[in-house]
Amino acid sequence: MEKSYIKRMELKYLYDIGINKNQIDLIDNLVKEGIAKKLYTNSTIPYHSLYHAERVVIYSLWISHDLEEEGNKIANKDLLLKAALYHDCGRTWNPFAENHGISGAKKTRALLKEELDEKSLNILELLIETHAQKENKVNFKNYEFNTQEKENIQLLSDILKDADALDRNRIKLFSFARCKEEYLRTPVAKKIYLKSDEFYAKYMHAVKTSK
Repeated sequence: MEKSYIKRMELKYLYDIGINKNQIDLIDNLVKEGIAKKLYTNSTIPYHSLYHAERVVIYSLWISHDLEEEGNKIANKDLLLKAALYHDCGRTWNPFAENHGISGAKKTRALLKEELDEKSLNILELLIETHAQKENKVNFKNYEFNTQEKENIQLLSDILKDADALDRNRIKLFSFARCKEEYLRTPVAKKIYLKSDEFYAKYMHAVKTSK
């Protein structure tokens, strides 16, 4: 049965990495949204379940918190977290297919078109498409964003790609698939890299003790 595990993790640990009570509730609600929309319910893709998505949401918040602590301003964090939840919903069995970002973006737009405005949908589309591409630079196509908006979307994209990469550090069987610290885009993610094994252990402890 699918469920969120954020509320089953050690509260002090979550506070220590910058996740507060309101954000814990937010993550829990996001995961419930993913369950309601069956984003990953029928997926048989290894390593890319709803729980991977939940951890990517948490990493996204963690990176964002530390970047803001360093003085960076981040707008549209709600869309970053939404993108983190939906980012792999277009995956197929081809683990190297970059087009899962494109199919995931289309699926996300279809699922959320009645809930979000067009600009928000465009941002989600760009974030989800870019997360699956080797190229880090966002292709803004013909969308009308000003310079400040483009800079912020690029930062959101870097955060999402780093959050997704950090969760690959749990993969022990296939070393080629693990996160490579030197490829992380934000200095904050490189610091968090050293704590990723501990985070995964804490998360999996919550999973095991909840059964």
